[in-house]
Amino acid sequence: MDSDATESESAPLVRAGLRGFLELDRIDVVVVVALVLLSFALRFASPILPNFLTGGSGVSVLGVGYPYNTSTPECITVPVGPAGTDVTGQHVNHTDVTRCGFVFDEVYFPVDAAKDLRQPAESYFDPEPPLAKLLMTPPIAFGGFDTWTWRWSTVIFGSLLVGVVYLIGRRLRRNDRFFAFAAAAFMSLDGLAFVESRTGVIDIIAIFFVALFYWLFLLHWQARTRTQWRVSLYIMALAAGLAFGAKLTMLAPLVVAGALILGRALAPYLVAGLRWLRNIEGPGLRQTDMWRSAAGRRGLLHYIAGAAVMVAVFCACYSRYLTIPHDDVYFFTKCDPASAGLTGTAKTLNVPTFEIGGVTLPNPAEAVYNIYEINDASLVYHELECHSHPYSSHWYTWPVSEHPVLFYLSTASSGQESSITDMGNPAVWWLAIPALLFCVWRMTRGPTWWRVSVSALGVASLAGMIITFHAAQLYHPPNNYNLSLTASQFSAMEHRDPTPSDEFAHVTPSALFDVFFAGTVLFAAVGTLGAVLSRRFVPAFIVLGYLAAWMMWVPGNERRVLFYYHALGMLIFTVLALAYGLTALRRLRVPVGRGSISLAPLAWGGVAVVLAAFIFFYPVWTAAPLAPADHQMRIWVDTG
Repeated sequence: MDSDATESESAPLVRAGLRGFLELDRIDVVVVVALVLLSFALRFASPILPNFLTGGSGVSVLGVGYPYNTSTPECITVPVGPAGTDVTGQHVNHTDVTRCGFVFDEVYFPVDAAKDLRQPAESYFDPEPPLAKLLMTPPIAFGGFDTWTWRWSTVIFGSLLVGVVYLIGRRLRRNDRFFAFAAAAFMSLDGLAFVESRTGVIDIIAIFFVALFYWLFLLHWQARTRTQWRVSLYIMALAAGLAFGAKLTMLAPLVVAGALILGRALAPYLVAGLRWLRNIEGPGLRQTDMWRSAAGRRGLLHYIAGAAVMVAVFCACYSRYLTIPHDDVYFFTKCDPASAGLTGTAKTLNVPTFEIGGVTLPNPAEAVYNIYEINDASLVYHELECHSHPYSSHWYTWPVSEHPVLFYLSTASSGQESSITDMGNPAVWWLAIPALLFCVWRMTRGPTWWRVSVSALGVASLAGMIITFHAAQLYHPPNNYNLSLTASQFSAMEHRDPTPSDEFAHVTPSALFDVFFAGTVLFAAVGTLGAVLSRRFVPAFIVLGYLAAWMMWVPGNERRVLFYYHALGMLIFTVLALAYGLTALRRLRVPVGRGSISLAPLAWGGVAVVLAAFIFFYPVWTAAPLAPADHQMRIWVDTG
């Protein structure tokens, strides 16, 4: 870590006991509760319309359950009602009901949650794990199926996410509350997190568990006693299983944690065998020795047991799903360009039970097999899906929010326009780019030539990936098809830049792209060494987390369309990077004559800019009605 900053391992060692280990005092508890409650109130009450600004009176508070799509064409008949009879008088498992107000993928996930509530439950195939949908069920069970109840859970988890980000910040820099507060405030005021927290989709729930895992990992990383080490490990494994049960985006955090733990375990041997590593070695190695002592000789066995706990929790998330006989688990074999569809067959999975003496018992072996089959089918679906989409985007556009997802758009008879754009707060995402470059510079120690070389490796490798990927998109179109294009239009793509209407689904980059990708992996490996051996854990952790959450989607983007909301895992480290940069700025003093001027006001100014941007873009995150000119003024990025 930085020698001039009071970061995680440069602070006093963690004390024994739960309170000492968590190191949260009353102020922290108050701040966390306040941030969560304020975030909840803002998410639940919006859209909040200041009518007095447009010639009206008062303020309208419409709330998260406001049904946006209420016109007859957009109302949908869904099988979410209770058991009943059909037109012939025959008993049916459900009653079809018509509901309005769906936004984007709400036509899928809340409906699946309602199917889980039935007794017996209804079969469905979703290529995502079931936990997030199960967590949507309690409000629906108590309040029925409508726009309010299917959004309650995401509001709650999206608000709790803000509190967890504060906790992560406190673990990273235990003597600086500004860092934790700024990171949490940025999460609360970011448009991507805000929109996802107010929509009945699963991503914000999954990212909450990812953030929870990262906080628990930091507790484990800073463990100094045998009890701290083991308890934090198994709770971390529990959180990992829940995160995987919500969505497979947990893969990136698992890679980060695994790389750091492996690096720490091997650190003494690496330094002993490779003397040049002593140039980047810092006091952090002493902390590694204490951590290894806390792990004990059976540390590896505990990690294996922790992995077993993670897998068991993941399997337990399928408990409800396994009570349903399935005849709709689709195994796709290819993507058919002629119909923009997937070709395959459905497989039947029975309820995993067996009978002994007339008694029906669960069959654990068959249950595990069914879970394997479901996930295998899901992964094949994600690999082969070739549908194009007008709101899809490529991975390299996410840091600048270049092509977000348009969830909702409406034009009133008066000419006013309303939209919900799943777009990040530009003040957060754009300012985080120089902050991330600052983290790249600070993540290593040693001679200047070494730090310059590492930084250049990372920047050049990433730039090379972007250039070669974009070149493949432009100049190698045989696999980049839009099925709505005519032959002449398709041929013309070689001679012009692609537009959002082209809706590319497949990209085949050159071998040079793989070389640059390998360079990025090498850069991440060097960053891992910096985190383990030196006092540069905080910037290295931020860079590694950001890269892992970003790069995990790159291979998939070669084969299928992705969406900007897949960058939600990056947001955790985007806000941490911006907070880290502003914290460093806050500590700077510029010499002026015989005195100096503090730059702390500029750091607070950064927070104010994020807040101002949130207020400015708030209407296009909440579908507040605007005059066409005012609406267009807030479309800073391509939403075509």
